[in-house]
Amino acid sequence: MKAPVPGTEKNILYPEIPIATLTNGLQILSVNDTRLPRIFLTLLFPVGRVCSPVHNQSLIPLALELIKTGTKNRSAREIANFVDQWAIDYASNVMMEHSTLSVDVLADYIEPALEFIADVLLSPSWPDEELKKVQTRWGSHLIAQRSQPDFLANERTFKAIYCDHPYSNISLSPQHLAEANSEAIGDIYQRYYVPNNAYLLLAGPMNLDEVVERTNTVLGTWINSKSPEVSYPKLSNIKGPLISLVHRPHSVQSKIVLAVRALPIAHSDDVVLKVTNQILGGGGSARLFLNLREEKGYTYGAYSHVRRYRHDGLLLAGADVRTDTTVESIREILKEMELMGRELPEESELRRCKAELTGAFVRQMQTPASIGQLELNRRLYQFPQDFYSNFIPKVRAVTGEQVLEMSQRLFNLEQVVITVVGDRENIEKELRQLGEVQVYDVDGNSI
Repeated sequence: MKAPVPGTEKNILYPEIPIATLTNGLQILSVNDTRLPRIFLTLLFPVGRVCSPVHNQSLIPLALELIKTGTKNRSAREIANFVDQWAIDYASNVMMEHSTLSVDVLADYIEPALEFIADVLLSPSWPDEELKKVQTRWGSHLIAQRSQPDFLANERTFKAIYCDHPYSNISLSPQHLAEANSEAIGDIYQRYYVPNNAYLLLAGPMNLDEVVERTNTVLGTWINSKSPEVSYPKLSNIKGPLISLVHRPHSVQSKIVLAVRALPIAHSDDVVLKVTNQILGGGGSARLFLNLREEKGYTYGAYSHVRRYRHDGLLLAGADVRTDTTVESIREILKEMELMGRELPEESELRRCKAELTGAFVRQMQTPASIGQLELNRRLYQFPQDFYSNFIPKVRAVTGEQVLEMSQRLFNLEQVVITVVGDRENIEKELRQLGEVQVYDVDGNSI
């Protein structure tokens, strides 16, 4: 009896997501889905860490955090009691180029949820006692961060590549956090967190007309203004390879990251980049994993991933490896990058990686909330209207020749940024075989 022939993923019918705009500029989107009696509400602002003023980079994230800790109508305790009473789950997050405030609630309780959103957005009070609590809590987190090799490697990599560019800011400094005050936080909130260019997405059993009517009732008085423009300095070319060693005393293994500049998020070749990354290190069947773990036994796992922003992107590859294999692991990753730019991928390898990408995309389409997040991302970065409808066909159409060309563009080994976090006593001498090494302590100071 013959084995069944593998099926082919059908293209996704991406739904049409209607949009309306309130008079204050707030754009409303609705993903109407009646399968569950829950509503997922997300407010997205085109405001991220890149908007932080140079003199204090903690103000933007503190502003979004503190609106939940006190308003002119409710204290922090009263807010906590209110969301508990109505079973409202909420969270906020500040990313590189955007911020979100999200709410998850039963559909029957959408009115109190909208009331909560309106209260924290329109009437924040910036209580000093709550600011002190956040400063204490975040201060402890910043200290804990510096014990984590992953954070230290990413921080040094971004500093090496982006220097004084806003993209270099992946965290806060304790000094900025300590210097923040309620007046400065309130001022930056009023300037940046405005309805103009913001989106409110509601996913669940409500149509657009209902969403607009209810939203206009609570947020229609939100005053519109134009948020300041972000100044992006020109990105300079990497003159490398650049090798950084973060000295983490007594580390029993090394964290290694190799980074190359990639493409901005809305680049027309983004799909080819995704396939290229998937082949190199996108999973347990990719080249880095098969080499460093399966063949060499240097690590439990080796991977690569891409980070993409409006004006640039990175491809980062790496692993946590045994200290005595640090330099050899770096050489193996460089070898795999070089090989990607010399030879076409095997057809079976290309087919498998494209299937992995399309499968991951299909899983993103399973809930109204995840569909809504895709749509918010599309609008934020101005992807074409048919971007998601054409995603699977575009992935299937990627050729080995395109992957080879992309690899040749990416993997210029003279411009690779190499970061190692580990004990310098055990690895520095051997690491210098690869080139000049700049050593840093865990606080980012050159030593």
